[in-house]
Amino acid sequence: MSSNTPLFYRSVVPLDVNRHKALRISRPDSPLEFARTANVIPALVDEFELALAELPIAFLPGAEQPSAVFVTGAAPGTNAFISEDGLWKGAYVPAYLRRYPFIIGDVNEGESILCIDESYEGLGEEAGERLFSDTGSQEEPLAQALTLAQSYRDAAAKTETFCAMLHDYDLLQPATLDTTAPDGSKSVVYGLLIINEDALAALSGDQLQALNEAGFLKAIYTQIASLRSVEKLNPAAPVEEAAKGKKSA
Repeated sequence: MSSNTPLFYRSVVPLDVNRHKALRISRPDSPLEFARTANVIPALVDEFELALAELPIAFLPGAEQPSAVFVTGAAPGTNAFISEDGLWKGAYVPAYLRRYPFIIGDVNEGESILCIDESYEGLGEEAGERLFSDTGSQEEPLAQALTLAQSYRDAAAKTETFCAMLHDYDLLQPATLDTTAPDGSKSVVYGLLIINEDALAALSGDQLQALNEAGFLKAIYTQIASLRSVEKLNPAAPVEEAAKGKKSA
């Protein structure tokens, strides 16, 4: 694994049948408590349309290129979409949260392996569903986790390509997201990037064609439209309660 530990992951190790044969996984009483203080969550370009109605989409600047995120809180350390009992208050649960505590890790020369965060509260050897059978084969929970983690890795690569094109075409501009609570108090989310609509309108025909052929034009307009949901970052704003949420690839 990279030395740069991803958000929420604290003790990531390769999943090994010998080390983890007795391991079981269960749903904690507060399953998304680990995300309570995250006001941004990594987003996949394939999720944009699914999340459009309730999650503002933006980008964070990076050393080499920006990264896509869902904005979930109006201030650092807040998440308007996590209920008091640690459930998701919304109709769509981001894939990044659904994938946890599993993740695909890169090892030598491009090889990859399924890894797990051993600090996850829902892991143990007494309660829950087994990951491996007595013979060492994958049980259904592990097979499902592997499928989701692989799908996430592929979609993340596509998202990186999308973000690289936005960067190369100079389509992003710094922005703040402003929200107003019912009592009139205001909150501002700083440090974000969003699509620059003037720069988008100034693209050449070849650039627009390249974005369209890559399937990214719709994602661009979806990001712009998603900013209408910014008031849902206010904890008092009504958000449809759907703890399990919709799923995507």
